[in-house]
Amino acid sequence: MKKISRRSFLKQGLAMSAASMCSGGILAPFSGTDRGAVHAARPVDIAIPKGLNYFKSTIKAVDQLGGIRKYVSRGSKVGLLVNSPFKNYGSYVNPEITLAVVKMCFEAGVSEIWCLKEPYGKYWQRCKLADEYTEEIKSLKEGWEDTVDFEIPQAVSLKEATVRKKLLESDLFINVAITKNHSGTNFTCLLKNMMGASTFGTNFGIHYGGKKGLSWYPDIPFLSQCIADLNLIRKPDLCIVDSTEFLMTNGPSGPGELMKPQEVLAGTDRVLMDAYCAKLLNLEPENVLMIQKAAAHNLGSPDLKKANIVTVETG
Repeated sequence: MKKISRRSFLKQGLAMSAASMCSGGILAPFSGTDRGAVHAARPVDIAIPKGLNYFKSTIKAVDQLGGIRKYVSRGSKVGLLVNSPFKNYGSYVNPEITLAVVKMCFEAGVSEIWCLKEPYGKYWQRCKLADEYTEEIKSLKEGWEDTVDFEIPQAVSLKEATVRKKLLESDLFINVAITKNHSGTNFTCLLKNMMGASTFGTNFGIHYGGKKGLSWYPDIPFLSQCIADLNLIRKPDLCIVDSTEFLMTNGPSGPGELMKPQEVLAGTDRVLMDAYCAKLLNLEPENVLMIQKAAAHNLGSPDLKKANIVTVETG
């Protein structure tokens, strides 16, 4: 395992945490009647295409935010974190959504895309468009092997984490998560997906570092705080959420009862997007500890009433 000096950790941690704390800016007022239209004077906080063509919906969602070139530049290197290691339907990001992100990035001229989490072995075999985009899939690089220790000065519980080196080295970080039930925290989406960018050793400590117990989730408040702390390391430049078909029960791995809103979300405020997705699972954001603890870190706003949320039909 490669290490970064303590001074480098502190310098990077403070800089990235400051950037994260500045990300939760004041959002324009939201009215439920505004959901079908994009207002030029108001930036879109969450774009939500609805439809059965998930590949098309993903591209549409990013276009509603201003297009992929708003976030990437030619020659840039992308760190891509996708929740894909599970095998049961509704437990992993639909590969058509991931492929749409990959396609947009390469078309925008990025030089490299590093996968920060190793995918399930048959992940791309589940994608109807895999044959059409074979070269793009083959171009994806393994970014999960090299790791570094990282100090988190502003953390409450998780003061240091071992994370993928490419998470820190990439020019652009894209977090691609799936909304679903979780047997420990009741809910998982963008915030918890950051555990995919840290090592098993760090995640083991997150699970067992609080009050000792015999279960994998002995201390949910501690786990939730560590998830919020982990998100201080780096703010995603772009967030994509698969809320098309997901587990309502028996998460995170399933199998379980499925909910099918047929929605793909795009935005940059992971706290706000998690708040929206929690409600899809009939959970109130104020009752989801990781959301509240992330908001306390000023990583974003969970206030959906003040957000400009735009829904469009894609067919």
